[in-house]
Amino acid sequence: MTPFLNILIFGSLAGLATFAGIFLVVKKEKWVKNNLIYLLSFSAGILLSFSFIHLLPEAVRETKLGYLWTLISFFTFYAIEHSLSIHNCQKGKECQSHETFTLVSWMGLLIHSAIDGVVIGAGFEVSPALGILSTLAVLLHELPEGISTMSVILYGGYSVKKAVIQSSWVAVATPIGALGTFFLLKNINTSFLGILLAVAAGSFLYVAASDLIPEIHKKSRWLNIVLTLSGVLVPVMIEKLLE
Repeated sequence: MTPFLNILIFGSLAGLATFAGIFLVVKKEKWVKNNLIYLLSFSAGILLSFSFIHLLPEAVRETKLGYLWTLISFFTFYAIEHSLSIHNCQKGKECQSHETFTLVSWMGLLIHSAIDGVVIGAGFEVSPALGILSTLAVLLHELPEGISTMSVILYGGYSVKKAVIQSSWVAVATPIGALGTFFLLKNINTSFLGILLAVAAGSFLYVAASDLIPEIHKKSRWLNIVLTLSGVLVPVMIEKLLE
């Protein structure tokens, strides 16, 4: 397939994963609450392995400041998430009104979803193998992102119909980001591509360390460790198959 078709197809798959999360909240809320922890464990392993084994080495190969840009990316996502109060307010603590909280959370999720699309587009600019691995890493946390988006919007008091509409914007942001990257990355120098890969690595590391792993710790089970380790091994196995 051509690079454009690859980005279109795999970017759309990532968007569909978010829609799947939206659907699960609407139809299978109880099942989601009981089993989400296992998906989060597997996703954390995928993101950590993919960042350290694939994205970071590729970023450093393209630009000497790869590690620095990864650190900058990590801290930037921390600052954005902290300032926009993306995490749910805890009972008994002061927080914004539900409506304001929902708005800023939705904006943060929308931006992050678009960046996921950029990750896919930049991956295919390097090689089909890196593009497929990028999509896999995005896919596995887009499903929880769809669930999170719906949960946050419903928390703000919106109707289910309104929540689905707002969440759908987050879902389509990923393929839009991927296609936008395809057109914008034409004839760019490799250093800029390396910066994008480093930013992606910092983003994935932050999601794994700040969002996924703390949730996993809330329900400590041996199966979580097994699933996280399995997630770590998947990118390595896929790379071997694509060689």
